[in-house]
Amino acid sequence: MHDRLDPIVAISTAPGRGAVGVVRLSGKDLNAFASALLKKPLESRRAHHLKIRDGEGDLIDEVLFLYFESPRSYTGEDVIEIQGHGGAVVLQRIVQHCFDLAKLTHAETEKETLPNLRLARPGEFSERAFLNNKIDLFQAEAIIDLIDASTELAAKSASRSMSGAFSLEINHLLEEITKARIFIEAHIDFPEEELDDLDFQRVDQTLTNALETTQKLFNKTKNGVLLKEGIKTVIAGQPNVGKSSLMNLLCEQEVSIVTDIAGTTRDYIEKNLQVDGVAINLIDTAGIHDLGHEMNPVEQIGIDRAWLQIKQADLILLVHDASKKEDPEHLKKDKALMSEVDKHIEHTPILHIWNKSDLLSEAQLEKQHEQFDLNPKLQESNVFISTQNRAGIETMKSRILSLVGWNESAEGGLYTARTRHVQVIESVKVHLSNAQKLTKGQHRNLELVAEELRLGQNTLSEITGEFTADDLLGEIFSKFCIGK
Repeated sequence: MHDRLDPIVAISTAPGRGAVGVVRLSGKDLNAFASALLKKPLESRRAHHLKIRDGEGDLIDEVLFLYFESPRSYTGEDVIEIQGHGGAVVLQRIVQHCFDLAKLTHAETEKETLPNLRLARPGEFSERAFLNNKIDLFQAEAIIDLIDASTELAAKSASRSMSGAFSLEINHLLEEITKARIFIEAHIDFPEEELDDLDFQRVDQTLTNALETTQKLFNKTKNGVLLKEGIKTVIAGQPNVGKSSLMNLLCEQEVSIVTDIAGTTRDYIEKNLQVDGVAINLIDTAGIHDLGHEMNPVEQIGIDRAWLQIKQADLILLVHDASKKEDPEHLKKDKALMSEVDKHIEHTPILHIWNKSDLLSEAQLEKQHEQFDLNPKLQESNVFISTQNRAGIETMKSRILSLVGWNESAEGGLYTARTRHVQVIESVKVHLSNAQKLTKGQHRNLELVAEELRLGQNTLSEITGEFTADDLLGEIFSKFCIGK
């Protein structure tokens, strides 16, 4: 295990050629090292032009040198940034020069300029910023979300999280829970001060407000997960119902081969796209047919892979042929397929897409719509479209987002988030609900109420990192690039 107090160095720009490359150092006291490197009086937060030469006097690079004195730096420690030309070899030479210079001994102190200098681990600069209270854990995670953002909306949401806006909402909820805890625990410590019904009503109202706040946070984090991870969406159905045509239409290019021959698609095809700023990982699969019967081995492999994708999906677009809705044989196969899909999934939402609606008369189409209009649930999970004339496509897109719980109009703006944040807030809801139940009825138990509030408070603090195990920190920061 590396010492977290060791000074560290790393190349902070991406590998490859570029106009500018950055080498970054962070440590408890870099003043002596910075002075030795600069060879002139040092000024914090000011750019200096510097020619770096190796031990033989040959020029390594002409750079800009910046020194940020603790605590006014990204990590909260002394930080040095050396901005040179963006090339792998030149940046590596600058790093090596830092190591060489760190080993030099001051004549006055007989100490190395920068003892124990080592290469930074992935994410160690951001980890030190977290450990030195420059950012909380949620903001640290937002940094990598910003780097990895695949859509403009995801990038904006990550920036909002990184700025601390969502952390403020978490802290506001923590204050509400703390307020209730103080009230309850004060009466546990001073039992002579009896609580009357009015007092319990006040506690109940505080907990009701906290639960409402928690539900809003829960909705936002679910949205945040969708922004960060995208939606794995699998197109499935019988052969020749228009799955590949739908794939091409949504991707706005010829991704899948389309023919009138059933079984053209033999393997799944993936493509990333956006729907209203939300990333969609769209997967076209082989047509599923002849369930339980022997078939061509290649087709069987394609169908097996289709089932694998269906099991892993966040959303299934189950495509049907609307022009054969009255065909008994086709309907029989469709029902068998839907039954089989249900066996492979648990809670995955399904959007039933009735394609080829352009082949229906207006009267037929109106009749089909009437079946769903009377039932809001059926209406939400069924849509009539035509890949030929694009009818119903925008309705389909909005229902895709609706079925996975997307709500762009969330109060207070959108934030990027992770599955663990959703799980934490869901657990907080349980603790607050338990606490509220324990304040009611004849068998009120203040000790249990206080314990539920304590558990809820500690659980919520896992998001910002106040109560977080070291192994979780290691997992989070290991996903960062080196130098960040």
